[in-house]
Amino acid sequence: MPQRIFQKIKDKLKKYKKPNKRLFVYLYTAVGLVVFLLALISFLYFNQPPESLYIFPKNPKQGDTVFIRVKTNLGNVTGSFEKSLGDKSLDNTKDREELFFYKKPNSSEWISFLGIDADQAPGDYKISVDVPVLNNFVENIKVSPADFSSAPAATAPSAQKTGITVQKAVNNIVTTDGPALKKILGISTPDPYFNASFSFPLSKIEKVGFSFGKFINFSKDRLQHFGVDLLALKKTNVYAVNSGKIVATFDLPNYGKTVIIDHGLDIFSLYLHLEEFKVITGDIVKNGQIIGLSGDTGYVTAPHLHFSMRVGGSRVDPIGFIEVSKKINENQFLASISEAFKNIFK
Repeated sequence: MPQRIFQKIKDKLKKYKKPNKRLFVYLYTAVGLVVFLLALISFLYFNQPPESLYIFPKNPKQGDTVFIRVKTNLGNVTGSFEKSLGDKSLDNTKDREELFFYKKPNSSEWISFLGIDADQAPGDYKISVDVPVLNNFVENIKVSPADFSSAPAATAPSAQKTGITVQKAVNNIVTTDGPALKKILGISTPDPYFNASFSFPLSKIEKVGFSFGKFINFSKDRLQHFGVDLLALKKTNVYAVNSGKIVATFDLPNYGKTVIIDHGLDIFSLYLHLEEFKVITGDIVKNGQIIGLSGDTGYVTAPHLHFSMRVGGSRVDPIGFIEVSKKINENQFLASISEAFKNIFK
């Protein structure tokens, strides 16, 4: 095929008295590059392993989310996350977390998310994935400490009206708000309601107030902020970050009007300090559906949306989770080509 192309080009160039030699060089180079790319793509396509494991990132920090993708047609995929000490493992029942996988529609890809809790001890861990017929895939990862800063607690202006002092706010979290969330988040759904990546809860994302993981210093106590505060004026639309089931719509002393969505795969999203609910418990919602209006209910300094995510029971950076979830939509073959080019030009 390339010879025919060159012959046609030569025949046309014979019409000119002084053919441009540089043109031949450019043409040969271009065709050579095309042939190389076609050969590389064919190699990657026909030589992809029938079963493979992809993990991102391999060296997460506290509060990160790890994306896990397994390619196989051999059956159901199961897995676990466990801590390792050299060649020894800790007690399997206590230090092993089950990973839930789901199969992408019309695909041989199985997807799972591993949440690295904000309080997870830094160190060496391993991810084990069991594929029927085959031996387990095992990948070692190293969890690094995150740089969580600290800040003094702010006394909410609403305290004069509500009677919620700083100390009472701490007590509310320990005795009321925290246990209420724990009860709901303790019942997980292994099957996903979603089949695509997650989106943001507001049409515009701008962080305000306390960031994820920040330590808040009270007079006698120190609490950690397991969500992000997002700028949202009163009665701003708040959207479901993905399809799921509304498992809670309640009004709490500190967190105010709160919505919790179970997305399946042991993944939950939480929306705090709302002004108004647009859903009720038991509703099935779609990605991008309005679930409420933002406000300043509960113990707050100003209207905003406190947004949190839980993955496998772990408290993770919700913005980071959404970014990592975009890999669901990633084409594995194109991703392999991209990775091959990165390795070539390193």
